[in-house]
Amino acid sequence: RSDMKGLLRRFMQGVFISVSFVPVSAEETDVVKVDTVPKFIYSIGGGAGMNHLFNIEMRGEKLVKRGWGGAYELFMTSQANPLDTTVSVYDRVFGFPTLEAGVQLLDYSHTRLHTGDTPYQSSLGYVWAAYIGFRRDIYRNKKWSFGYGLENGLCLSSRPYEAADNVDNDMIGQHLSMFFGCNVFAGYRPMPAMELSVGFEYKHVSNGATDRPNKGSNSYGLTVRGRYDLNRPQSDKGLTFEQRLGRLQAFRRTPFDSFMYLDVNATVGFRTMYEEWLLRRNYLSEDDELYHDGKIALHTVWGTALVPMFRYNQVHASGVGLEYSFGGYVSRSPKIEREMGVTGHYRHSKHVLGIAAHHEVYYKQLSLAMSVGTYLFRQHGWIQKKHEPPIYETVGIRYYPKFFKPFYIGYNLKANGGKAYAMELKVGLHAGHWRLRRKAK
Repeated sequence: RSDMKGLLRRFMQGVFISVSFVPVSAEETDVVKVDTVPKFIYSIGGGAGMNHLFNIEMRGEKLVKRGWGGAYELFMTSQANPLDTTVSVYDRVFGFPTLEAGVQLLDYSHTRLHTGDTPYQSSLGYVWAAYIGFRRDIYRNKKWSFGYGLENGLCLSSRPYEAADNVDNDMIGQHLSMFFGCNVFAGYRPMPAMELSVGFEYKHVSNGATDRPNKGSNSYGLTVRGRYDLNRPQSDKGLTFEQRLGRLQAFRRTPFDSFMYLDVNATVGFRTMYEEWLLRRNYLSEDDELYHDGKIALHTVWGTALVPMFRYNQVHASGVGLEYSFGGYVSRSPKIEREMGVTGHYRHSKHVLGIAAHHEVYYKQLSLAMSVGTYLFRQHGWIQKKHEPPIYETVGIRYYPKFFKPFYIGYNLKANGGKAYAMELKVGLHAGHWRLRRKAK
């Protein structure tokens, strides 16, 4: 009986050992390797550079007397891994772009602004910005890369316009503003997990006409950046442009069926009246309590649009549509014109009708939406003749929630001939989905 027990014990041990060391096929090994590939490569980095303010003319002379400043940033990035076979079609189309989130400090404390006989010089102070960014390589080999980047966010200014002690700061009118940046860069990888780059950058700070003054600060300069990949796979030694292109072509692509849809949206915009600012800045006497007062009323503008759009590939859609807006604040214009001493008869209407060409660029659940249009009907009085050109532009970001794809929320910056007009919040949906059938051969 003891011999039988020993034989049974040896048999079970043999079965256990044989099961534990079953050889793994090559196909199964490949699956294991694929499963261990991270979907995204995460990085951290920072940068520093010098920039210079664009000069503008105010009250008959150049405003910027000293324009040099500094720029510093810390950021984190995320990039779809080219080794991941489940990568999004949007990442493939854009060539594996990098998404970025970070903070910037724009040091304008040494800038000097001055016009007229003001007994002191004004300054822009410091601007802290929290932003998200999109960076894309146009060309890349094993060591070098060239591309462009876009940035957008909110910023806080330490020295906005103040009638008492910062009166010549015509660029930034309030503490809270919007930040926009764009750049072109050249990058170099001394090792696969590290990239150094130098870029030529443009930065814009504006409150979107939600306060006055609001000429906006615009600066240009060079920035040096460095970033380090935290989880780059050992198997990725820095894909060359040819290898990256090969991976893109290796993905199985299904033809995109173009279609049309109707973009139906509504907006509420916020703006201050430029003519009211001009009244306080240039026309009131110095002993008037409102003279140089930057506390200007904020008004709302309601609008809606119907835009037939044609989405002709995965990331681009274009169309032309009608837009209507209602601004009750226009009824204040005749009184302001009288206080300014404006002569002549000017018509005023709260209703505006326009037509605009629209374009939208999609990336996953986000899109960059922009338009250029002209007014079919607008009567805004004297200010329209002097300071509001008939061409208007919008640019903004939209977000499409997963739970209701036709629906989106977003915001726009609206401008007249490049001058900020209003900051708009937008909600809308895509009605209809009409595919264009191909003709049978």
